[in-house]
Amino acid sequence: MTCLVISDAALSNRRGWGFPIPGGIVRDLTPPRVSIVAKRYTAVAGLGSDSVINITDLFSRVKMESWPCLDTAHPDALDYQLALRRAFVNYGLPHRITLDHDSVFYDNICASPFPVVLHLWLIGLGVEVRFIDKPPPAEHSVIERSHQTIAQQAITGQRFSDETALRASVADRLDFLNTRYPSRSLAGQPPLVAHPEARHSGRLYRLEWEEDLLDMQRVYDYLACGHWFRESSSVGQLSLGSQRYGVGKAFANQTLEIAFNSETLEWTMQSEDGQREINLPARGLTKAALMGEISPLLACSAYQLALPFSAAAWREMTLANALTGTTL
Repeated sequence: MTCLVISDAALSNRRGWGFPIPGGIVRDLTPPRVSIVAKRYTAVAGLGSDSVINITDLFSRVKMESWPCLDTAHPDALDYQLALRRAFVNYGLPHRITLDHDSVFYDNICASPFPVVLHLWLIGLGVEVRFIDKPPPAEHSVIERSHQTIAQQAITGQRFSDETALRASVADRLDFLNTRYPSRSLAGQPPLVAHPEARHSGRLYRLEWEEDLLDMQRVYDYLACGHWFRESSSVGQLSLGSQRYGVGKAFANQTLEIAFNSETLEWTMQSEDGQREINLPARGLTKAALMGEISPLLACSAYQLALPFSAAAWREMTLANALTGTTL
């Protein structure tokens, strides 16, 4: 496992720690493959606008999933989890996935970025996460072309009665592109003809297995390799990983250095002068927190459709439909 030192830029210069933008693409030319996730905002006749989440195998060019999200220019982590789960069910868990620095994948506001929930969820599933070095399309040119191909062939110029019709059209087009449409980069062969081994990574995944597949020790070990810095407020509070912590007035109005203890599951927060420290239990580092919407569904033998169909209801219905033995 790669250990990252995550630090504030100014403090890192003082302590000799580098700012972590993971570099060097991992090219494994045999399965398990490299995968990427991205999106594009597209106008859909009859339904308004949507963002299509596309997941593509970089090596074989197999389009693993294309999931439209209506009425949003910025799908959230739950939308991406749903799209990724659909890809994992059909193609298996990849060994690695590359992401851009969109805020749903990466804390691109804080100078000392803490891994977001989606990142930790992938780590827990044993999927290596790498962030691209150059902004699209410089490095994500394959996925950018996939956006255009899917939009032009499955969406543009067509009118859909509802989301079900849109998603059926996209699914049919993906099957065509993967099995019958010749690819110039693959010597005129469709992706799954040129690379039949890309049909599955060999790492089995099912929704009802996710809780067992999710290894929190991987997450704890990953966090134990990091260091973060947070400015405490005048009343001794700070935020880390979307969680609020109270460190007390003795640690107020200063920059604290933070490390994770993977054995006690506590944060060790050290004062700016390095003379004092406080240990606080970590929050939000549970399977239920990382699994999101699917966690409560795993305990249900029946799912009651929620009306009206909101984006959350669509996601839940799709997940419930994919769970073995669940009655809709």
